[in-house]
Amino acid sequence: MSEQLAIPFALDASGRIATVTDPDRQTSQRVRAVVATAPSERVMQPEFGTDLRPFLFAPNDPITREALRHTVKDAVARWEPGAVVTTVEPVIEDEAEGIADVLVDIGRGNAHPEAAASHVQEVVVRPGGRVDAY
Repeated sequence: MSEQLAIPFALDASGRIATVTDPDRQTSQRVRAVVATAPSERVMQPEFGTDLRPFLFAPNDPITREALRHTVKDAVARWEPGAVVTTVEPVIEDEAEGIADVLVDIGRGNAHPEAAASHVQEVVVRPGGRVDAY
C-alpha cells in the first residue's frame, strides 16, 4: 500500500507528518489540489491548476456553467489522469454575495467499476479571486 503526504500538509497526533494510504482519499486530495490551485501559484510548475478566475464575475447562465465544467474536466484530465470526473456542478449558495460552490464528483480510473467510490470535492470560488477548498 503506497503512502502520500496529507493535503493540506499537517502533523498527525504523534507529531509526525500526516500521510494517507487510502487510494480513494489520495485521488480525492490530488483532484482538490488541481481544482483549488490557480495557474502560476506553483513556482516550479506555473501551468499546474485550474483557472477559475474568469468565472468569478460571469453571469450564472448555461454557457458559463458549461464552460466551467469543461475547464475543470480538462485540468483534472491533464494533471490527475487516474481520476475520472463524473460530474462538475456549479451551485449558487448566495447570489447576493456572488458565492458559488463547484462540486466535482470523481472516481478512480484504475478501480473496478463496482468498487470505484465517488467523492464530492467542494471548492468555493469567492469574489476577488480567493479560492477556498473544503
